[in-house]
Amino acid sequence: MSLVTEPEQMPGEDVDEVEESLRRMERGLQEQERRVRSAISGFSIFAVLAVVISLGTLIAVATKLQGKSSTNTVTVASGAAAKPAAPAALPSAVGIGLREYSITPTSSRAKAGKVTFNVRNGGTITHEFVVIKTTKPASALLKGARADEAGNVGETGDLKPGASKSISLRLPAGHYALICNLPGHYAAGQHTDFTVR
Repeated sequence: MSLVTEPEQMPGEDVDEVEESLRRMERGLQEQERRVRSAISGFSIFAVLAVVISLGTLIAVATKLQGKSSTNTVTVASGAAAKPAAPAALPSAVGIGLREYSITPTSSRAKAGKVTFNVRNGGTITHEFVVIKTTKPASALLKGARADEAGNVGETGDLKPGASKSISLRLPAGHYALICNLPGHYAAGQHTDFTVR
């Protein structure tokens, strides 16, 4: 009796199955490698295009800026002292635009004395124009639901959409608030500061 035994051999079917399984795994790995290479190639093309576009934009901006360069030259006559520019004269007539919910003057300052406000409602609802002499900023007049009109020196009354009205007032130097005090309008921001000098 011999103690050495022959190793058992695998049946042919098991070897074929293992080999087929290995071939499938190899094909799967090759397919994954192909996809990764394709993704890397696509990203490379995208990166190159992004760089080309960026460079093109940079060149276009640089060219445009270079074309807009300017030189300022100041010439002073010999022997004459340079005089400072005269300040612009303050207006005595100011245009006022009313809209939802803003007051837009053509100037935020006027000359002391008779000041004419040419007011036009360019909005789509009724507004009014009130001039108040005050030391407070125009935004600090709220008293309850409306602005405090203490210091009122004149107003237009209600102006329908598209309507215009001029009012002339004698205004001493000082700070004024220009407001619309119809319900909710002042609180919505329809006010601005105005200075008389």
